[in-house]
Amino acid sequence: MSTVSFAFACVVLPASSAEAESPSEAGATVSANVGPLRNNRGSVGCRLYQSAEGFPRTAKGTTSRRVKVTGASTQCKFERLPPGTYAIAVHHDENDNRKLDTNLIGIPLEGYGVSNNRVPALSAPSWEESKFVVESGKTVELSIALRYRG
Repeated sequence: MSTVSFAFACVVLPASSAEAESPSEAGATVSANVGPLRNNRGSVGCRLYQSAEGFPRTAKGTTSRRVKVTGASTQCKFERLPPGTYAIAVHHDENDNRKLDTNLIGIPLEGYGVSNNRVPALSAPSWEESKFVVESGKTVELSIALRYRG
């Protein structure tokens, strides 16, 4: 029997400058609404994966966002994306230590979730269940529910 054991390494990326471009030149946008949060402490880390490689355990090859919690929910936005297949992994870093805290057997003590909201009870979420398609110049809006166990 496996347990959910995956960490989220999130970094803050600088905002890109706004330029006048048509939607197709600017790329696509993915907006992930995350919540409800169990409290307004810490931050939410979001990682956007472009392939199954490392999902959801490693940050290698991902685009990350970190958003300070100010209410019952928050939003991570990824802009200027090329068309393709993606997945998002998020976690509510309540103590702002930039990792998903777990108990001794690897069960998360902080909230976590993925795109499509498929979070198995005894294993990490899979790429196949979490992926979604982004078309050129389009905006994809997702709602990601968090699972809290601790």
